[in-house]
Amino acid sequence: MFKDRKMYVNGRLVPWEKATVHLMSHSFCRGSGIFEVMRLHTTEKGRAVFRLDAHLARLKRTAFLLGMDLPMDDDGFTDAIFQTIRANEVENGYIKLICYYGEVAMHVMPNQEKMDTCIAVVNPEADMEEEKAAGDVPLSIALCKTRKLHPETIPVEAKAAANYLNGMLSRIEAAQKGADVGIMLDTQGFLTEGSTESIFIVKDGTLYTPAEGTVLKSISRKSVLELAPVLEIETVEKRLAPEILAEADEIFLSSTGGRVQPVGKVDSLVLPKSPGPVSKRLMEAFEAIYQDKDPRFTHWLFYVE
Repeated sequence: MFKDRKMYVNGRLVPWEKATVHLMSHSFCRGSGIFEVMRLHTTEKGRAVFRLDAHLARLKRTAFLLGMDLPMDDDGFTDAIFQTIRANEVENGYIKLICYYGEVAMHVMPNQEKMDTCIAVVNPEADMEEEKAAGDVPLSIALCKTRKLHPETIPVEAKAAANYLNGMLSRIEAAQKGADVGIMLDTQGFLTEGSTESIFIVKDGTLYTPAEGTVLKSISRKSVLELAPVLEIETVEKRLAPEILAEADEIFLSSTGGRVQPVGKVDSLVLPKSPGPVSKRLMEAFEAIYQDKDPRFTHWLFYVE
């Protein structure tokens, strides 16, 4: 359980309950924290972080877009992440890295030059008792009235805490409709993504997904798009009208937490096969990669020990 976990906070490993920040801190009051969520897998060779380099690259990109000064370079973050993993008895789970302004600040602009850092490593099944195994049950999705933030208002590719109010509203709306995940449209009415999930549509054997520009540059999305051509699955990134959902042979979502999750229902429309053949191939291929059984993708795994 959480009480047994240790967290990394600014260079020290501290007990879970001691990892605190003041209620009047800038990031708590203004939503200025930025973060990455990574997956930890255990293979025959030991524990490995999935696509650590891509996550750190996105963290730097987020900081750049928001004019923030990170406290460490890639080597420093890697060492801190590995320290935290070693300090916790977690074989498979999540790593959450947060950079934030911990100072007390009443103004919009933070006074703190470099950000603080905290890292948590958790086993979602043991610690939160709420995660189902990916792909066990097809998800239901619903189109939402909540629209995705326009990229000219705030950088939508930034993985910042404040951006996720948008996703929270879509998830609330989905729950009210009896669905698992709400899918947002952009301000012009095209498909974007879920609250924390990228969406993929299979039609006539081709894999479609919304183009970048109004969606998060998801590491899971990136991985699907890089894996699919290796499996000889044609991929298309473009602006997609929501009507394509009714024409789909298969739909699935991807995320760090859910990996590849098939969709069985869109609003009142039930998909006949979920997961379909394309979704199954991708799910099986990812499981092999996570276990380091596909040498073509060994470079996606960063070993702790």
